[in-house]
Amino acid sequence: MHLITLALALLAPLAFADRTADIFAWPLSASSSQSLASCTYNSTHATVKNYKPPTIPTGDEVVRIGFHHPDKQWSGVATAASNFGPGKDRTLLLHVDAKGELYHVGFKATLREGGSSSASGSGKDGLDVEVVRAKEGQGPVLNKPVVLTAEGKVEGKEPEKSFFQKYWWVIGGFILFQVVMSGGGKE
Repeated sequence: MHLITLALALLAPLAFADRTADIFAWPLSASSSQSLASCTYNSTHATVKNYKPPTIPTGDEVVRIGFHHPDKQWSGVATAASNFGPGKDRTLLLHVDAKGELYHVGFKATLREGGSSSASGSGKDGLDVEVVRAKEGQGPVLNKPVVLTAEGKVEGKEPEKSFFQKYWWVIGGFILFQVVMSGGGKE
């Protein structure tokens, strides 16, 4: 019993070990990305280590925010360049999977109350960071299982239908046809 407790105590810090994510900003007219922020995170909490507002060329209206995967593939979102202007609180959303690994980054900006230009929040220079854990989707709702007999046939055979139950539509169609075709008699 003590051995299990000791093993769990030693492995617990590994499960919640802090990781580092370098987040980049990439204006549309720029040829490469520039460093936006460096964050440390685990599966439940994140903090901003450093933040440098991006240099956005005049005329650019869209800035990509994201990160490079270990295989150098880009993953991120696009946001309006005006979100980096004064009077906005910015929040990075780090989307992590069940293992706590970063798979996507999000970004949101909100107007500060009262329009003050001072930075607020727990982040650095008006940039906060949140961890968004992946949630497991709803499982399928299944009907009751089909019960088979030992021979592999469906148990509980449906009752046989009568001739009228099977062919009522043919009889009805024949009667309707006779009524329509009877028309007016000789005058």
